Amino acid sequence: MHGNAEQKRLAKGLERLGAQKESLRTILDAFEPLLLAQEHMRGALLTAGLMAVTPDTDAFSRGMPIMVDRPLGDWADAFLASARKIFPVMAQAFPGISGGLGLVLHNLETGMLDPAPLMEACVSGDDVTIRSLARKLTLNPKVLALAGAYALRPILQVCGREAQEAMAEHNWDHGYCPVCGGLPHVALLKQSGVDDPFLKSHGAERWLSCSRCITQWKFKRHACPHCGNEENDTLEYFQPQDNTAERADLCKACGHYLVTLDVRDCVEEPVPDVAALGLIPLDIIMQDKGYTPVAETAWNKLR
Repeated sequence: MHGNAEQKRLAKGLERLGAQKESLRTILDAFEPLLLAQEHMRGALLTAGLMAVTPDTDAFSRGMPIMVDRPLGDWADAFLASARKIFPVMAQAFPGISGGLGLVLHNLETGMLDPAPLMEACVSGDDVTIRSLARKLTLNPKVLALAGAYALRPILQVCGREAQEAMAEHNWDHGYCPVCGGLPHVALLKQSGVDDPFLKSHGAERWLSCSRCITQWKFKRHACPHCGNEENDTLEYFQPQDNTAERADLCKACGHYLVTLDVRDCVEEPVPDVAALGLIPLDIIMQDKGYTPVAETAWNKLR
C-alpha cells in the first residue's frame, strides 16, 4: 500500500512539473516510466520482505555509510529481479544503449556476470572493477555502470531505510550519503521548525538528497558538500530573477554547484528526483558558466 502511495505521489509530482514547465515535457516523458519502475521495484522488495541493514553504530559515527565496504552477495537475487524490471524501461528511455543493456541482462541471467562485485563497485565508485568486469564480457563500461546503478537504487532504498534513526543518534555532517556514500544531486530548503519571522529568509534547513538512492540528510547551509569549503568569499549562489524558490549554490574553490529548491511554500514537498528534473534549466546555466554538478545524473550531464 505504501509503495502504491509513493508511486502516485511521484506520478502526481511529475504531472504538476510538466504543467508548470512545458519546456521540460520531452525529458519528463523519457524519465517518468523509469522513475516509476524504480519506485515500483522498491515497493515490491518491501513486500517481498527484503530486510533493512542494521547500521554498525561505531563505523557510522566515524563517517562510514551503512552499505559501503559491505559484502552485497546476499542481495544478488534482488538485484537480478530489479534488473529484469528496470532494464527494459531504461532501454526505452535511452534507446542508444538498448543493445548494451540487453547484453548486461543476458550476462546476469546466464551467470556470466556476478552481481556481487558489480553492486559493490557501484556503491564504492570503483571504476577499475567496473572496467575490468566490462572488459571480460566485452561490455561498454559506461553502460554497465549506469545499468548497475539504476538496478541497485531500489535495493539501497530498502536496505538503508534505518538510516534516519541512525542519523538521529549520531550527527551525520558529511557531504556524502549516510546509506551508500553517493553525492547529492539536489538540495531542498525546508522549514526549520522555528517560528520566528526574523528567520524567514535564512532559517530554512538544508537537506541534501543522494543521487544514488535519494536518501535525504540535513547539512550545513553555508558549506560545499563536494569539498567541504566554508569560506564565504568562495561560496556564492545564482538565482533566476523570475523564481526565488530556485537557485544553484556554487563553490569557487572546487568549481562545483548544487541545484536547490526552497520547498517551504510548496503545498506538497516534491520527490527529490522531481525537484532535480525541474531545475535542469539551472544546470544548463551553471554548466555554461563552467561549473560541474556535485553529482552527475543521466539528466544533468549536459556537456
